[in-house]
Amino acid sequence: MLAAVGVALAIGGGSDDTTSSKEPGPWTERAIKPAGPELPATPERWIGPQGRTGQFVVGCDYSHSGPNDPIVHFGMQGMSHQHDFYGATTTDETSSPDDLVEGDTTCDKKVDTAAYWQPALYDHDEVVEPLDLHAYYRAAPGVDPQDVEPFPFGIALIAGDQTATEPQAGEATGWTCGSRTHLSDDPPTCPASAPLHLVLTFQDCWDGEYLDSEDHQSHATYSKDGECPATHPVHIPQLTASIRFPIWGEGHDLKLASGNIYSAHGDFLNAWDPDGLQREIDGCIKRGVVCDLASNREEEDLFASGPLPTKEEAEAADAANAAGN
Repeated sequence: MLAAVGVALAIGGGSDDTTSSKEPGPWTERAIKPAGPELPATPERWIGPQGRTGQFVVGCDYSHSGPNDPIVHFGMQGMSHQHDFYGATTTDETSSPDDLVEGDTTCDKKVDTAAYWQPALYDHDEVVEPLDLHAYYRAAPGVDPQDVEPFPFGIALIAGDQTATEPQAGEATGWTCGSRTHLSDDPPTCPASAPLHLVLTFQDCWDGEYLDSEDHQSHATYSKDGECPATHPVHIPQLTASIRFPIWGEGHDLKLASGNIYSAHGDFLNAWDPDGLQREIDGCIKRGVVCDLASNREEEDLFASGPLPTKEEAEAADAANAAGN
């Protein structure tokens, strides 16, 4: 099915996006981890109607775009391909978590000053400005919520492989319509009432020591059957980011700033207020409480009932619903 195993946490870009800056960001107080062997881990994602496990959700409006990447190309303005940023409003090539936590955020939880970003989307070579991002934080499937620890301040994570030219294995990345949880390698044709979303699922196991690594992957990985490998023993929240674009109906020609549509990936630089993040994890994940979430059961039922409506049918249905309210 869909996207991406690895965690190529590197949204970078430019003419040489596979090469990161030689120096890690200044926030990595410990030494950067040497690149290690690839771990054959495939993310296990929550699917179906939401609300089956304790979680909290953060909604973040689109902030800005730019050809910068403070993880892969720190301090190198214009070195990366174009990215769309959410959360922290000042994210650029020199951003550190210490800077971001002191700044403003587009998120509805003001203690979330983390930075989220993904390669810009183009339709017929015209840039598509995204609408917003929703970040879902929960224990990964099978993981005991009591084992979940907060992200260490300053950790850098990447979901997906920006170098991919064919569908990625696993489900670290994928495309869907609205809040439907079943993903596709290729962007589906969506109704106006449930526009196109890019869904990214980040690693949920940390090695307990490094905030980043030379390959931006080796310090974190995915759990399997609820267990983290001995090399990465710390359970951190499973972060799934869902990015909404104003794309529906037929006739689109989509690609990403990183390459074709299969190069989907996304980055997360943790700059949450540590006390605020701890409160969310204790109050929602560890207590098994569903916070901030409207169920997507109705929309799941819509998709299960048959083919998607056309754009015209969806807009007529939306107008009818609005007239009836």
